[in-house]
Amino acid sequence: MAKSYSFDALGLLHAGTDESIANIAKLASQTLLAPIAYVSVLEKKKDLQHFAAAVSTVLDTSIFCEMSIEGSICKYVQRSNGTVTIDDVALDPRTAGNVFCRENRVRSYIGTPIHTPSGMTIGALCCMTVEPREWTPLDIDIIENLARCIDDVVKSRTIAREERTARLELQELLKTRADYVAHISHEIRTPLTGIAASIAMLDLATTKDRTDRLMAILKRSTAKLLDLVNDALDLAKLDVTSLEVVTQATTLRELVDDVLNDFVSQAAAKSVELQVDEQLDDMFYLADRNLICTILRNLVGNAVKFTDSGSVTVALAEDSYGQVEVAIRDTGIGIAPEFHDKIFKEFEQADATIARRFGGTGLGMSIVKRAVDRMDGTIALQSALGAGSCFTIALPLQPLNTGLLAA
Repeated sequence: MAKSYSFDALGLLHAGTDESIANIAKLASQTLLAPIAYVSVLEKKKDLQHFAAAVSTVLDTSIFCEMSIEGSICKYVQRSNGTVTIDDVALDPRTAGNVFCRENRVRSYIGTPIHTPSGMTIGALCCMTVEPREWTPLDIDIIENLARCIDDVVKSRTIAREERTARLELQELLKTRADYVAHISHEIRTPLTGIAASIAMLDLATTKDRTDRLMAILKRSTAKLLDLVNDALDLAKLDVTSLEVVTQATTLRELVDDVLNDFVSQAAAKSVELQVDEQLDDMFYLADRNLICTILRNLVGNAVKFTDSGSVTVALAEDSYGQVEVAIRDTGIGIAPEFHDKIFKEFEQADATIARRFGGTGLGMSIVKRAVDRMDGTIALQSALGAGSCFTIALPLQPLNTGLLAA
């Protein structure tokens, strides 16, 4: 029985002997009267060829272990994405110097690709003989049909794995939704209680100072409730997976300026300077203005809130992959590394002390993450406690020809 190696190429190989794949290799050997048959998987990034299964009546199958792709014949199958036949390995210029073939007296080869469900070639089903052999169209038809059987195994395993993942994600989603409802119910009840109590006490207020204090409580509670409702609505909209990204021609500098204008007064009250560092030269892109503004408002708002002095800077540039990079940097209180992942979850803030001091719904960063995901972007955080924060967003936006826009 063939030896199997643990290589998780879409669930093709298992940690033990992979009998399904080995049986197909054995059938190929018997049908084509080839004393050597194996199934290989090529891991290009590591330059490794793995063996899912190998059967042989003339060789010890333990020799079928990991080897470099450069030293394998299967690389020609992957490169051509089609069946490769070599009637005499010793005479073919591609394989005349192949060490494996020379050491194991291999003289002929036939290999055909195996695929992922998306059609990408990941390896080959191969047969070898120890004598030169002219491979016929019937031989090619047989091995290609057997390779399709392996494709079916890969596909069924991939579907099964995706179904397991989907079930786990659904369970997590249901739990998150239940926690969300419980938490938001509590958060709404708190300001409503303050509003109701203040209204009731206004009738009993006998002095202007007492009335002013009650009105201040009403304003704070109303503002908190409004923030919570707005954030909850934003989060709910981003939860609708069928919601389309609506793109239009825009410059990111225009969006940044609009958002920063909303925070000028708040920043000035703390002597915090708002800055823009643009390196896009007012380039036009196809972008969803609403989603980008949602991201900017939450990140700039947090930056201003958590910065007592210094500056908040929005930097616009292109990264090395041609994506638009938006970085929001501040000189604020910073975030400890252990909280970097936590803050992107619903109702989470860095710690309870931060929540008590600065307030907030705990939904802002979750909204940002979902908006970034909706545009197929990424978000990264660099921060340390007391050293400010930098949120960097990379978005694959399509640039537009300004000449065409002018026309």
